Amino acid sequence: MIKVSVVIPIYNAEKYLKKCLDSVNNQTLKDIEIILIDDGSTDGSAIICKEYLSDSRITYYHKENEGLAAARSDGMARAHGEYIGFVDSDDWLELDAYEKMYSAAKSNNADIVFCNCVENEDGHRFTPEMRSGAYNREEIKTDIIPRTLAYIDKKGGKRAIRWSNCLRIYKMEHLRENNVCFDRRLRRSQDLQFTYEATLCAQNYYYLGDEYLYHNRVVGDSLSRGYTKNMWPLYKMLIERLYQDTENFKELDLMDQMHLRTFFFVTDCMENEMKPLCPNDKETKIRNIREVMEDSLCERFKGHIPLELLNPLYQKYYELIKQKKAKEILSFTAKYKRKEQWRKKYWRPFVHFVTEGPLTGWAYKAIRHRKS
Repeated sequence: MIKVSVVIPIYNAEKYLKKCLDSVNNQTLKDIEIILIDDGSTDGSAIICKEYLSDSRITYYHKENEGLAAARSDGMARAHGEYIGFVDSDDWLELDAYEKMYSAAKSNNADIVFCNCVENEDGHRFTPEMRSGAYNREEIKTDIIPRTLAYIDKKGGKRAIRWSNCLRIYKMEHLRENNVCFDRRLRRSQDLQFTYEATLCAQNYYYLGDEYLYHNRVVGDSLSRGYTKNMWPLYKMLIERLYQDTENFKELDLMDQMHLRTFFFVTDCMENEMKPLCPNDKETKIRNIREVMEDSLCERFKGHIPLELLNPLYQKYYELIKQKKAKEILSFTAKYKRKEQWRKKYWRPFVHFVTEGPLTGWAYKAIRHRKS
């Protein structure tokens, strides 16, 4: 019996593909199948994939380019495993990742098992604010589902339990019985749609809180710099589906979290126009911002955002969106970004030197210890 089906969508990934495939092919859990979906690559990815086909567990399919959601959907349709996992073709896994995740799934009869990841660029570890271990249905409804959409952290910033499909394995029986599938149209944050819908109907959930089993590679221009063309139309399609999912879920009122999620997506679109690699002139930026704030979806969350919990940045965003002041959003965001860059470049290193440095760190710690 195949314990885990692993779907790997591939698009022009020849530079990193071998490391990815080796990390999956050499898993300590041997009862797996590896489904390679070549989403119309034009580089040498196909040649690399075919080098691995001597392993009978590996199958390769080439298709016309449709995007990540469609590629994962095609892989899912070919899966025969008890559970299914996904890997991006420029990432890699710890060699015991699926053994640990499958063991947790079986021990707890889990519909979903979730692990942590490491971002390889700086070794940063992503750790959600949630307890490790098993969650039953009631705990899923109160602790997992709302925070999968959005929540506000202690500093008033935006947070959510990381959506990535690659950090989870899903029981295939659970997905099929509840008709959970990828929306092939989505080209932005499609992981959220699938994970949210799978979690809405999960009966048992397990979080491997101490395990960092997945390595996420950030290639090219990072999300903090890279500009996304037509970002709002891409988000809008996703938001409309999530609102429909939320309205259809009768066990719990999640509308406040859905409004918050929409608000954060809207602010993402505002900040998109301020990224260093944005090619737009000032008038185009203002026009794009105005298009977002005048959309009817912005009206849905007005009056439903807990402003008292948000930090000053998001409070200001909300005020300007409500008043539909596109020019002011542009100037305010630019000023805020410059201030944050200064803090990151100068103030934070200075604070670190004072509190942790070899010359003054001991004195700072001694004073803190005396006060406590």
